[in-house]
Amino acid sequence: MRGRGARVTGWLGWTGVAPPSAIHPSTEAGAPGVNVTRRFHHSVGDFLRSLTGMEKRFWLLVVAVGLIAGLGAAGLLKVLRFTQELFWRSEAEDFLSGVVAAPTWRRMLIPLLGGALVTLLSLVVGQPLRGHGTAGIIESIWVRSGRLPLPRALLRGLVSILAVAMGAPLGREGALLSTGAASGSSLAQWLGLNAGQTRLLVACGASAGMASAYNVPIGAALFGLEVLLGSFALELFGPIVVSCVVATLVSRVLIADHPSYVIPGYTLLHPRELLLALVLGLLLGGASALYVRGINAMSDLLDRVASWLAPFLPLLAMGVVGVVAVWLPQLLGNGYDAVNAALLGRMSLAMLLLLPLAKLALTSLCAGAGVPGGLFTPSLFFGALLGGAFGMLSERLFPGSAPSGAYALLGMGAVLAGTTHASVSAVLLIFELTGDYPLVLPLMLSAVVSAAISRRLEPESLYTSVLNRRNVRMPATIPHWLRQEGARALLKPVSKRVSPSAPFQEVVALLLELPAGEDLYVTDAEGRYRGALVLDELKGHLPDHSLLQATIAEDIMDTQVQPITPEMSLSEVAARFTQTALERLPVVDGGRRLLGTISKMDVLRQGTF
Repeated sequence: MRGRGARVTGWLGWTGVAPPSAIHPSTEAGAPGVNVTRRFHHSVGDFLRSLTGMEKRFWLLVVAVGLIAGLGAAGLLKVLRFTQELFWRSEAEDFLSGVVAAPTWRRMLIPLLGGALVTLLSLVVGQPLRGHGTAGIIESIWVRSGRLPLPRALLRGLVSILAVAMGAPLGREGALLSTGAASGSSLAQWLGLNAGQTRLLVACGASAGMASAYNVPIGAALFGLEVLLGSFALELFGPIVVSCVVATLVSRVLIADHPSYVIPGYTLLHPRELLLALVLGLLLGGASALYVRGINAMSDLLDRVASWLAPFLPLLAMGVVGVVAVWLPQLLGNGYDAVNAALLGRMSLAMLLLLPLAKLALTSLCAGAGVPGGLFTPSLFFGALLGGAFGMLSERLFPGSAPSGAYALLGMGAVLAGTTHASVSAVLLIFELTGDYPLVLPLMLSAVVSAAISRRLEPESLYTSVLNRRNVRMPATIPHWLRQEGARALLKPVSKRVSPSAPFQEVVALLLELPAGEDLYVTDAEGRYRGALVLDELKGHLPDHSLLQATIAEDIMDTQVQPITPEMSLSEVAARFTQTALERLPVVDGGRRLLGTISKMDVLRQGTF
């Protein structure tokens, strides 16, 4: 919400005014201050009665977006299953069996038909249907005030579902997120909501789409906050949670009510296994950076093809998928069955090493060629199989270690955290996808380490890198207290200093040469701070004129000016400036050696502390 605070009703029994930075950290200069007024309520009824008409309408829209996202997800998944059964003659729960049983010509032809469908519709609408959706949603929230065209999102979502069902090695979640987000955007624009509420409804719709697709209400809500909005503000938490809960209830009634992956109850609590989880996080952090760079490198390469060939790239890419599927049918579709096999420890080491690299190559090819689909599910495939390979090697090196399936689960979380740079939502998503709570500690460890390593190697996430390639610059989402480096960041060197024995005439001459606002500092032979000489404070405190020739700096320096240290936070520095009228304060190290000064103006320019 740029330039003004927007009224948002909190869910946990209070209402207030959300700060502009809750939705968009970079508010316009000169925006008025915003106060938060919390009114606690004794009951839900009391809370509802306290809402204004506009607030009630907003909350009704939050529920409506969750309902629409849930129904939309159920409908699109029905289309997915129907198409899979039609072309592959397989049940949804066992897609891979149908693919394996299909003759060679069908494995090649069906993906080719999927590419032809994408190419044909792209030519009909006159624009490519490329992209995995999440990056577009983030761009809409942060740059376009939440505007998303619903017709294009619905068409793109339907084409994405059909392409995945026909073998595109992408994720089904792209369609569900984009249709949910576009529904929220359309409702907000239709009813004339402000830009801040529109952005929030877009995030609600996208999160609800993910929640209904995978039965992960908690993880999807945190994904919306951490990845889409970049904030865990309570004012944002309530609406997203409500949308995800409503969407999940709908999906549980119409689809299923169980974790997406049903696996044995694994446990990793031995110190050796925790150490292996740490090593896995380090390795998959690098693999996550490779995943992001691989996706972007292929997109950059295919962006250079001739304009007349670009519309036919989906056809060519899906043709390649069909050829590879003759030998590696596990790569077709979103890869659920292969991931499940890795989680159950039913895959050979050779396949655990080969399939992730092949999946990355085909996913990059299809995404870069313009086949619409999600990159979330392929990243789970990539991480699960690499984690399973790590676990199998660990079993061989350390007999008695946990099964490889446990490390496959850790690999899913580590790569998801590494590619999205969102370790909190990654942990919760994997926990809800599998329902395996005993693994939460090593899962947290692997995810955090992987995210840190991946961010070090590749500063952009899987989603922001797409926007960066399109020259869409995102505002920084790091909290201001993390961006600041403390007093050391504002340290400026001292231009002049004198010894305690400097004569009065020298002191006055130096003070008169200094720019306005600067003071003179007294240091001993080792450079230790002794005191400050302030020109204005010397007036009226000069000794008897007859003694001026004998006066030295030590006689007239002010020892009450307390220096600061480089380790102090800017809030501490600001508090110190409230206790003095000086424009600058000296900075000293632990041995009281003078390092430089900090200006009050530089501190004020930081804005908030």
